[in-house]
Amino acid sequence: MKLNRNLAIVALLLLAASIWAYQSSLGRSDRFERGQRLLPNLNPDDVAEISITKGQETVTLTRGDDGFTVADVHGYPATNQSVNRILRTLADLELEKRIGTGDDLYRELGLTPDADDMVEVALKRDNGDDMVRLRIGKPFEGGSGSYLRRLDGDGGPAYLSTQRLSLSTDPKSYLDKEIVRVERDDIERIEGPDFVVVRGDDGLELEGVPRGEKENASAMNRLKNILGGLRFDEVFLADDEAVRNLRLEPVLDVRLTDGSGYRLALAERGDDHYLQIAGYHTVDRVSVDREESEAELEDKAAILGRADEINRFNRFHGSWVYRIAPSTAEVLGFHKADLMEDAG
Repeated sequence: MKLNRNLAIVALLLLAASIWAYQSSLGRSDRFERGQRLLPNLNPDDVAEISITKGQETVTLTRGDDGFTVADVHGYPATNQSVNRILRTLADLELEKRIGTGDDLYRELGLTPDADDMVEVALKRDNGDDMVRLRIGKPFEGGSGSYLRRLDGDGGPAYLSTQRLSLSTDPKSYLDKEIVRVERDDIERIEGPDFVVVRGDDGLELEGVPRGEKENASAMNRLKNILGGLRFDEVFLADDEAVRNLRLEPVLDVRLTDGSGYRLALAERGDDHYLQIAGYHTVDRVSVDREESEAELEDKAAILGRADEINRFNRFHGSWVYRIAPSTAEVLGFHKADLMEDAG
């Protein structure tokens, strides 16, 4: 009997200790501490969709098999940097001060739907449910923070963040605008409308420069670097009315040292310039002999891998037409006369 009574007392003490610990943890979680994070448990890998809304402007970023895409631009790929910047900003968001609750307070801080500069951010799971939904209100006058409030779950009070938050709602700002990147050392040959540039002992050289003329170094450098980060300003589906019936004329064929290459076509409409690009590979068949060396087999594997890259490139880029900068269009429109100057 004495043993049972002792065991019962120990059990009661343990129960009381657990209740005290639980209530203490609740008290700590409710107590604000300067520098605490607004979203301490946010796992960026669980985010399937990001939407940012300001007034009538909205951008939606959706996770796919190859990363996030911009839903508002027909699902064109977003840059990893822009998506990571949003998620890192939210995950690292620290709070300066707990402001309080109340509709009048939220309105004063710019945290209501009718506030002109209020930005609402939603992070969603793959089933469409909200992970996080918060509003970003006015910046703190005389400081670096912003007022904000979570809406998901049971909501929460208004806080002041330690750093000012600024998230763009312009879909174009999230697009991956780099079409292709090829270093000049990987180029074997460039063929234009009336010129050919080939790789010689001193690098890429213009063929057939007449006596009394020489290469224009500036123009040649621009041509050699044309694929060294080829970018666009705006992108359209190939059947979009804005680019329908464009007369896209072939302007450049850039052959690489590995046997692959790119053909570029250019069109003009008014003051705008449009580009379409396609890849190709000069090797269409690879045979494998069991007696070949490991190095030979690796070379053939690289060819097959590159051919697969070109096929994937064409499947994607064949669906798009790009509006490019006038400076890029100028290079694509070069003729042989543009690449030479008087030798005197």
